Amino acid sequence: MTSVELPAARHHNHWHALDAYHRVQQRGQVRYILAAIAVHLALAALFLINLARPDPTPRDDVAIEMVAPPAPPHVEPPPPKPLEAKELPKPHLVPHAVAKPLPRLIETPSLPTAIPPMPAVQREPPPPPPAPAQAAPPPTFVSALYAHLEARKQYPRSAEKAHIGGVALLRFKMNHQGRVLSYSLERSAGSEQLDSEVLALIQRAQPLPIPPAEMPDPLELTIPIQFKPK
Repeated sequence: MTSVELPAARHHNHWHALDAYHRVQQRGQVRYILAAIAVHLALAALFLINLARPDPTPRDDVAIEMVAPPAPPHVEPPPPKPLEAKELPKPHLVPHAVAKPLPRLIETPSLPTAIPPMPAVQREPPPPPPAPAQAAPPPTFVSALYAHLEARKQYPRSAEKAHIGGVALLRFKMNHQGRVLSYSLERSAGSEQLDSEVLALIQRAQPLPIPPAEMPDPLELTIPIQFKPK
């Protein structure tokens, strides 16, 4: 039967635990001491840095005195040396150069100084002045001319039976002897039969009434010839 040594084992474990506890405390103290030393070193470094940094604020108690540099000693310059007379070199004569004749330039034909006259511009003759306006014939002459033509007018039978009427404008030129020089139909009456009678009338009615002496010769007139069916 084996004996149990419980008290001895418990005593051994107790000392072992106590030893471990002391070791932990020692390690904590070492760490605390190292941290304290590091803090003190950091503070000391900051203090040294502040001491080494120059003070930016100027100091009023520092007096600055401007000292002029000493004047250099007066030294008299040496007397100038006398100039030595030197013989001037003789002038070198250059032989006279013979001028060479210049090359002959090409002669250019001279331009004529006189400008030929410009050809005369042929201008068209001015248009003849407009003919003066013809004075209106007197009413007595116009009435006599109308009556003379009306007495010799012949109404075409075919046009009269068909009740065809109209007014034609006859333009003619006459002299002071009552002769017709030229004539034309200014406006048609609307019927070939009536127009033919108008042209035949001016030829058949010659000589016409004599115009007044104050009228131009020849005299140009335009009168209406009317055909009115009954």
